[in-house]
Amino acid sequence: MKKIIAALLCSLTLGAFTGCYYTITPTVTETEEAAEGAEVSEEAEEEVSEEDEENYETGDAALDDPLNQDEIGEKELLVVSFGTSFNDSRRLTIGAIEKDLKEAFPDYSVRRAFTSQIIIDHVKKRDGEVIDNVTEALDRAVNNGVKTLVVQPTHLMHGFEYTDLKEELADYADAFDKLVIAEPLLDTDEDFNGVIEAVTQATKEYDDGETAICFMGHGTEADSNSVYAKLQEMMNAAGYDNYYIGTVEASPSVEDVLSLVKQGNYKRVVLEPLMVVAGDHANNDMAGDEEDSWKSVFEAEGYEVVCLLNGLGENSDVRSLYVEHCRKAIEEAELIAGASEMTEVKDVTADGQKPVPASEIKDGVYEIEVDSSSSMFRITQCSLTVEGDEMKAVMTMGGKGYLYVCPGTAAEALEMSEDAYIPFEENEKGEHTFTVTVDALDSPYELAAFSKNKEKWYDRTLVFRADSLPGTALSEAGETESKAELMERLGLKDGSYLIGAELEGGSGKAYVESPVELTVKGEEITAHIIFSSPNYDYAIVDGEKYLPVNKEGNSAFDIPVNGLTVELTADTTAMSKPHEIEYRLVFDESSLEEAE
Repeated sequence: MKKIIAALLCSLTLGAFTGCYYTITPTVTETEEAAEGAEVSEEAEEEVSEEDEENYETGDAALDDPLNQDEIGEKELLVVSFGTSFNDSRRLTIGAIEKDLKEAFPDYSVRRAFTSQIIIDHVKKRDGEVIDNVTEALDRAVNNGVKTLVVQPTHLMHGFEYTDLKEELADYADAFDKLVIAEPLLDTDEDFNGVIEAVTQATKEYDDGETAICFMGHGTEADSNSVYAKLQEMMNAAGYDNYYIGTVEASPSVEDVLSLVKQGNYKRVVLEPLMVVAGDHANNDMAGDEEDSWKSVFEAEGYEVVCLLNGLGENSDVRSLYVEHCRKAIEEAELIAGASEMTEVKDVTADGQKPVPASEIKDGVYEIEVDSSSSMFRITQCSLTVEGDEMKAVMTMGGKGYLYVCPGTAAEALEMSEDAYIPFEENEKGEHTFTVTVDALDSPYELAAFSKNKEKWYDRTLVFRADSLPGTALSEAGETESKAELMERLGLKDGSYLIGAELEGGSGKAYVESPVELTVKGEEITAHIIFSSPNYDYAIVDGEKYLPVNKEGNSAFDIPVNGLTVELTADTTAMSKPHEIEYRLVFDESSLEEAE
């Protein structure tokens, strides 16, 4: 069904369609921004690279501005899109969004980045037009001395593509004074209502009581697919009972939509993509002549079908939603203090420091020293309470200049609700105190602090120093213990053992099978761990990479053990791109027993 090559290279010759009315603007056949989590196969990449000529009109690339110029200035607005190789459609959809943003925010230089390297390479080869990928665009901004970078994605939802973008931006967090990412199209209920108003107004001429108006989204297996159901519910609540929403890759499917349409007394069906660019899915899966296209499915049921090949990016009311999202992001950026507004930032971290969690400290209340990255955030006294696996610190401040704090960065604080903010409290001396939850000592603790006078968020880094605790505070597990001492204490000799284990970190959903088998040979301890998923392709322990020891079933690894806690990184291929995830494997020594 999916014509991937057409998706990457060409638009169909629209005049060849028969049996269906069309309202057409120049369009494209790439999988567009709405294709959250969609992947292009290696076969497609190979075939695209072998394609030497095209026998169709793609439009004039000279009319499109790739927005890759230098001399950006200190403020940049980077518009990130999946991309399209159809020149006219790129100008009328993505280009239109960029143009609206440029007009709305004249103090910012608007620049472009695509996430599809295949499209970037093809456009360059065919037309000589150079479009930056995200990394190139970010490097360009750094080299041009940009201080404030606002990123506006044209994605439809908070899906895999949006998450991948945020992760790539995280690598550049220290490269700019201010770095803020705006929301995708569908974020708040107000956004949903805005899209509903935009698409219903654009199709009102077909709303005659005898026509079902059906929108085709891309769909994704991720939880974010729920946006389609929500949009349908809100449409129905607004009284648009003859409007239906389905997807090409997930649910609701075309069969689901057809079933609902058949419950009404409709004679005609209007089909339109719910995607930023009307691409391959719109031209083939929706309006194509194959028997499983949406058009063919409805025609087979006797309906007259009208296909509207317009991307959401051509709708000015939809574009205005991107403008508002960008406006909010810029306002957030103004609430973050830049480097020029802060005193000298002190590096309070030390190489080789090992985080000390609550499990390695005896329960009790301790006075503890705290290093701060800023002299303007001075902590004169701190009381640490340890209870079980939790630690709370009450920090007494040397001044009264901050109204509240929030764990994380200043940019992250702006994304949180005010319920997450921690207000100051006054002690008996009238001093301001803040109470925060601490995950580990001797580990960088990022904290955003809101200035009362400046009314801006400031980034601070703290380190709660374990070496300032009394010598009796560390529990037996927290004391430094060599592997040899551990083996002697546990009575480990050559042989096999079973021990309970728990996997910490990540999203909290992954786990390892417990008990874990330990093999002791000489001075070496090896753990055979089996993950809860078959999608891990390597693990890293102490800088060494380990590959799975099995070919079928859930991913299994043999990793070295030097203590009761093992820090490991595991790479998962379950998402649209491989991701390395940090985990901690904690062994329960009380459950240790010899294997039978």
